[in-house]
Amino acid sequence: MKTAGKFLLNQWDYALFVLLLLGKVYYFSNVSDTVFTTLGPFAFVGELATWAFGGNSDGIFEGVLLISIGTILLGTFWLLLLSGRKRLFWMAITNLVLSFIILADTLYFRYFEDIISVTVLMQMRQVGDVGESIFALFRLSDALLLVDVIVMAILWVMISRKKAIAQAPSRWAKAGTALVVLMLGWQLTTVPFNKSMEDGGAWQFNKLISNMRVYNFTGLLGFHGANITRYIDDNFINRKVYSEDEISEAQDWFDGRNAERVPGPYSGMAEGKNVIVLQVEALQNFVMNREVNGEEITPNLNRLARENLYFPNFYEQTALGRTSDAEFLLNTSLYPTAEGSAYMLYAENTFDALPSILKEQGYGTNVFHPYKPSFWNRYIIYPQLGIDRFYSEGDFDEAEVIGWSINDEALLDQALEEMAGFEEPFHSQIVTLTSHHPFEMPEDLQLLNTEGYNGYQDRHFKNYLQSIHYVDRAIGKFVEGLEQKGMLDDTLLVIYGDHSTGMTANTKKFVEFTDSKDPLAYFETNKNVPLILHVPGAEPKIFSQVASQLDLAPSLLDILGGDPGQHYFIGRNMWEAEDGRATFRDGSFITNELSFIAASDGIYDNGSCFWRITGEEMDVEACKEPFKEGSKELQISDDVLRGDLLEKFEP
Repeated sequence: MKTAGKFLLNQWDYALFVLLLLGKVYYFSNVSDTVFTTLGPFAFVGELATWAFGGNSDGIFEGVLLISIGTILLGTFWLLLLSGRKRLFWMAITNLVLSFIILADTLYFRYFEDIISVTVLMQMRQVGDVGESIFALFRLSDALLLVDVIVMAILWVMISRKKAIAQAPSRWAKAGTALVVLMLGWQLTTVPFNKSMEDGGAWQFNKLISNMRVYNFTGLLGFHGANITRYIDDNFINRKVYSEDEISEAQDWFDGRNAERVPGPYSGMAEGKNVIVLQVEALQNFVMNREVNGEEITPNLNRLARENLYFPNFYEQTALGRTSDAEFLLNTSLYPTAEGSAYMLYAENTFDALPSILKEQGYGTNVFHPYKPSFWNRYIIYPQLGIDRFYSEGDFDEAEVIGWSINDEALLDQALEEMAGFEEPFHSQIVTLTSHHPFEMPEDLQLLNTEGYNGYQDRHFKNYLQSIHYVDRAIGKFVEGLEQKGMLDDTLLVIYGDHSTGMTANTKKFVEFTDSKDPLAYFETNKNVPLILHVPGAEPKIFSQVASQLDLAPSLLDILGGDPGQHYFIGRNMWEAEDGRATFRDGSFITNELSFIAASDGIYDNGSCFWRITGEEMDVEACKEPFKEGSKELQISDDVLRGDLLEKFEP
């Protein structure tokens, strides 16, 4: 007994190691504002003991603490089979790996509000390209995730220099302890997981609408274990094979959607005209028609909105692919995938894309984006979308670099000169970069008077205003150039924002400026991007109905004289005011009358349904029908991508 007690006391290093890891996953929970536990430390231990001896204690299942302990034990029990220097060495290595994962998740969440998945890790070669943006996401408190790694490394160096070696415990003692910890970890993992599945989480876990919803069932380290298991299963063991009936059912759904389509008021108005799509990085609608210290933030965009067709209730639907998702939505009218970037995962699929349709009508198709052609796999997927020429990093003349690449003014100037020599009609998409997070601008180009918008905690908001003000000036110059060259009257010009800024409800100045203090206001503001259409010959008009990036391809094709009903687009015609709806990757949606904010646990009844006109919260039953319609669209889109179904449809 004395020997056994001494052995157990000597496991203090492992116990401390587990507590340190638990503190780190708690740190992520705090950053992500998710429920770690609703109980204090002593109350949790007391209720855990009650539960262990057969008592009823649901408090320990509230949050991810219980399953976090279990997954840590499952991932580290094997360290108990080691002793001395070997244990400390492998403990240090394990600590380094897990700490890096938690730190990476923390930084990733700050920008994407999600967790890194296996498919995102496949894009790790791009991390070097976003280094400056990642650096801007660091907080001083993040150092807490790495301090013990350094200490552990120093301890290992010190101990490894000592010649004296303590007597190692018996193999049976080590194996027995490891087995007990393994069994304990298994119970603490499987019991809360199974309980959450029984309480309605199974559908959400299996459908994988978002990674954060899976996290709520598994904890952070458990998420990565489940994600790796799922990836191997989906891509190697049980890869989905669609039956003829399933393929036919999906095609029938598109036939039903196409039967509902009717020509819009501008149908064929730009037939044979050039198409220029200007996708503006992180341009959100809250800057439109707003002033700072008496000066308009976006004077040129404001003028273009007044003089053309403007959709102030237009919403972005991007997911993990961000800018690439916006391109994907525009060109294919399919939803982005929940697992990563569709550009990365499905680059060799068959698509019914707007550029390829226009190409068949005699258009030359091209994209201008002054960055690496491999980023987001663009050089692979663009040919699949029907894009003939990609003007990337090496195709532009040298100019002042702002952020990731040459500044937007130089990009637009050079693109305009190139397009002026194109054979008509042509289709050009320009993807800007200057206003990319973290929105840093050279001092000589900070032309907006932002006095009163200082403060370190809100510097990104101040920088964003300066960045968008500069981009607005570049766009104004570009449109003026189109007029001077006589190109504007022969061009359908589309200007829209690709995605949100990434600023959260914790960015005080952002919340103050946009008056987004309540969840509904923040939700709608965060998703709202502007859409401006210049249709030659069309009178200026503001359209108040809800529309989304998913609706762009069928709506633009209709204006250009094509027939959206002959193609496989999920989006609707934007002119159908009564049916306007923007559904997002997590199942949330916005219609003309309703807004639904899905709950993070994925249970529909735990979501929030609002009547938009008054902001009044309603019973979720009022939002059920549009939720079901959106969920069906998400399912159809996922099936099309995973099964490459467009290639299998009957002609």
